[in-house]
Amino acid sequence: MVPVLCGFVPEESLVVVSLRGPRKRVGLTMRFDLAWAVGDPAVAAAEVAARLALDGASQVVLVVYSAEPDPVEGRQLGVAHGPGSPGEGGTRALGAAPRLAWAELVLAIEQACEPSGTALNEALLVRDGRWWSYLCHRPTCCPPEGTPLEGRTTPALQLVEAERVFGGRAVLSSRQELRASVAGPVLLAARSSEQQLDQAVDRWLDRYHQQGREPLRTHGIRRARALVARVQAGGTVDGAEAAELAVAVQDVLVRDEVATWSLRRSEALMATLLQTAGQVVPPEDAAVLALLGWVAYAHGDGGLANVSLERCLTSDPDYSLGILLVEMLRSQIPPHEIRTLMRRTRAALRS
Repeated sequence: MVPVLCGFVPEESLVVVSLRGPRKRVGLTMRFDLAWAVGDPAVAAAEVAARLALDGASQVVLVVYSAEPDPVEGRQLGVAHGPGSPGEGGTRALGAAPRLAWAELVLAIEQACEPSGTALNEALLVRDGRWWSYLCHRPTCCPPEGTPLEGRTTPALQLVEAERVFGGRAVLSSRQELRASVAGPVLLAARSSEQQLDQAVDRWLDRYHQQGREPLRTHGIRRARALVARVQAGGTVDGAEAAELAVAVQDVLVRDEVATWSLRRSEALMATLLQTAGQVVPPEDAAVLALLGWVAYAHGDGGLANVSLERCLTSDPDYSLGILLVEMLRSQIPPHEIRTLMRRTRAALRS
């Protein structure tokens, strides 16, 4: 399930899955580079615990993806668990004989979560196609050599995978592949993009001088709507169309109008923006990438939102929507609040 939730297979990562309420519904899923926790696991653990508390987590699942070998010397780290958690009334051995890699980080997170009442439901290490539990050491279910990742499925996993496929978003092999999915053109393609953008700007200026701003906005919105409809029907975006859209959404009102379309046509809009992002160069790409980040965030795809915003702010560090979205991600604003904001924006644009 974790690669489906992240959108890619994590590497050298800590994945934190928040579980909410008595039904343990999946809430926020967070991925951290393990290098972030090397210096001071306690500081990293405090950050994780604070974000879980903000999400309203009652329990948490931790999954460590790492090729790091286990320490040579094995020792047991006893972890007491409170009422309602697995191992109630007793102690489970965390990282026991041999102690697993990153056991100290897992223990630090559990201890940091105790004041807020967030219980550790499970903690796993994934390495070399196998998984180990930090909490269970019964050889009948968690053998010391690890358990192979057999790719078995469940009805719940089938449902989540089907939703992702229906949305046109495959599970990628790594975060690098996810970043590559929003990469811009290079070499001759980049030079061609520059020329097409220059031509699109010239056409925009001609229309502006001939017609004025409002007819120009109407034209840009109409062209963008037709492009999204064509992509929804299976079409593609060519270089000239990508340049035209990138120039049109420089206008904030056009950009915000296009963003509201994700309330009903999110998959088609996301596909259009992905194709466009791959064909435009800085600095004109910033608005397209901020839009892509906004649509991805509004529909719970934090991985795509993050890599889109990375490229957006690399292209234009002062782009206001990109900065706003980064702050909203850091503040864990729920996606449903983003959608509510878009509904208000749509109403304001219609008034």
